[in-house]
Amino acid sequence: MAIFQHLQSVAALQVQADTLSAEAIRVKCEAILQQHNVMQAQHQQQRINKLLVLALLHAYEEHKQHALQLQQARAANQYDALTQTPNRNIMRDRIQQAISSSKRQHKNFAILFIDLDNFKPVNDQYGHAAGDIVLQQVATRLTQSIRDSDTLSRYGGDEFLVLLPEIGSREDVKAIAEKMVTGLADTYLCNEQQVHISASIGIAMFPQDGSDMSSLVKHADTAMYCAKRQGGNAVSG
Repeated sequence: MAIFQHLQSVAALQVQADTLSAEAIRVKCEAILQQHNVMQAQHQQQRINKLLVLALLHAYEEHKQHALQLQQARAANQYDALTQTPNRNIMRDRIQQAISSSKRQHKNFAILFIDLDNFKPVNDQYGHAAGDIVLQQVATRLTQSIRDSDTLSRYGGDEFLVLLPEIGSREDVKAIAEKMVTGLADTYLCNEQQVHISASIGIAMFPQDGSDMSSLVKHADTAMYCAKRQGGNAVSG
């Protein structure tokens, strides 16, 4: 009888051990499954993050390209394509600013109207491409002869305007213009050909020669033609 009871106890212990082992296996499997799910979720999130980074980089490149195109479009609307000098619209705005500023501060400013002498024969003899090269060199020389506060603008064809804000006397303006005439008369090199031209410059002073842009430019233009009638390569006004 004692032996039978002992065997029953052993059997019960075995069943209990088997039950505990199955539970342990179940818990272990659930842990492994949960870990697998977590790893899958992490991998999925990593893929999503990579896609988001690529999308952001693509959007940034598109934005940068759009900004560059916008900047180029604005530059095209503000600067002369050939000489890269401010166009008429920019010059008009700056002259209006100079008028307003000079009225408030009771100061003078000047406008120079520059026209190249004998430029047409350059186009006729060497071609318009050569003429464009000369115009670029003219713009460079004029830019080098003015202050940072001044404005040079290609007014059209072979004509240029220069705005000299907060300038002193008419004699000061003439000295600047005569220096320009001398510099523009130097030889130009175009396609290994030496080209010789000169310039006539007319001066208009605010407020003595006009109170608005139209009258000032007209006065400077008239003075420029007076310089041409003197034989060119001269300053008038």
